[in-house]
Amino acid sequence: MDKYRILVVDDDALFRTLCSDILTNEGFFVGTASCGGDAVRMIENDEPVDIVITDLVMPDMDGVEVLHRVKQHNALIDVIVLTGHGTIGSAVEALKNGAFDYIRKPLDEHELLHSVKSCVENRKLLEENQEIKRSLRLFEVTRQITTMLEVNRLYDLILDSLMQTVPADSGFIAFYEEGGATLEIKAVRHLRLEDGERLVKSLKSRCDGLSGVVSIQADEIKGEAEDVAAGYGALLVAPLLKGGTKTGFVIAIRRSGAVYGRKDLESASFIAEHASAAMENARKYAEAKGMAYIDSLTGLYNSKYLDMALEKEIKRAERTMLPITVLFLDLDNFKLVNDRNDHLVGSKVLIEISRVFLNSVREIDTVIRYGGDEFVFILVGADDNVAMKAAERIRGNVEAHEFLKEEGLNLKVTASIGAAAYPAHSRDKRELVKLADRAMYEAKDASRNTVCIAHVPNPAKDPR
Repeated sequence: MDKYRILVVDDDALFRTLCSDILTNEGFFVGTASCGGDAVRMIENDEPVDIVITDLVMPDMDGVEVLHRVKQHNALIDVIVLTGHGTIGSAVEALKNGAFDYIRKPLDEHELLHSVKSCVENRKLLEENQEIKRSLRLFEVTRQITTMLEVNRLYDLILDSLMQTVPADSGFIAFYEEGGATLEIKAVRHLRLEDGERLVKSLKSRCDGLSGVVSIQADEIKGEAEDVAAGYGALLVAPLLKGGTKTGFVIAIRRSGAVYGRKDLESASFIAEHASAAMENARKYAEAKGMAYIDSLTGLYNSKYLDMALEKEIKRAERTMLPITVLFLDLDNFKLVNDRNDHLVGSKVLIEISRVFLNSVREIDTVIRYGGDEFVFILVGADDNVAMKAAERIRGNVEAHEFLKEEGLNLKVTASIGAAAYPAHSRDKRELVKLADRAMYEAKDASRNTVCIAHVPNPAKDPR
């Protein structure tokens, strides 16, 4: 069994030694990695590995991510996951994503050997039947593609899937920009980006007319990429579609003298079909996810987005050592706008005032409709002094604006604003919003149409 190479991945040195000793005594060649990152680097550097045994819980990269990265590089590497009793659910999830088996901790020697030997027998059957092996590879890579919902990661996954399915020395994936005038490379492998861009320009007119997967001989490429193509033999071009319309292409390239055959084209077509469906699913997922955080009236972010945005900005502030400030804004006597006109007019004012807010802050700042006529601003890199100036600018712009002027109403609105800064007033995201809200009510009580800042907390009660 020494031709089968096993990589054991676990942050527990004692476990790695125990597992390695058991497998080595059975005749396997065993390598080890102390973290998921090291294991992935070994795989991506093409160190020979047939089976990966990985813990699910590790500090740098969990076992499910190791599984995804291994399968992305080589779908025919088998992965067995290790799980404690508390993570059986994660183990089952790993099985759904292509793991061969899972082993429970604490380690049982017989269970380990049974799982590994079952995996080996399965591999032997595949090695005896190349057509089954080819079909399994296609099944594995398309399963990886169709379960990915992050568009940016999907670009790399589609390209890597094609390159491990058909013979390829390099490749890239490119999508039409708005209007279809140009193609932009989204991922590239073993090819300089500028060379890929030259190839894209030379191939675009031919790609525009494709109706299916084709193989193009490199010597057919002329123009500014002719010198780039001179070092290659053939290019396999697979169109990606959305509703029957080409959205882009994934392209595999072979070195001089090589060609692509019928089975290569069939495999590429199969992958392209699943990749097209996966891209559409990922786009719909991104749109749905984005819409869940958008206020349907104003187009600003809604209150669901506040917690997530604050957490992200506070983490960034911790890394950069820069402050952030939360403003809580409430429109003064806004009920009178509805009472004196109607709720449709009130809605139009809210839409218009949202534009005033966006024109009063920077692009890096976040504006959220908290509810009704209440709004929250997250000002990045702004301490309380800078934030007070920004809050005054917002207040002044609201006061000076004539709303629904084109409809002849010329309505006037004012706002009261409260401010609280991180870390001066609090390091807790929920407490920041509460302090800003409390300061806003102080502005209301004082005179309305003014700005108040939160009180500096008592040092004895400072959560730091």
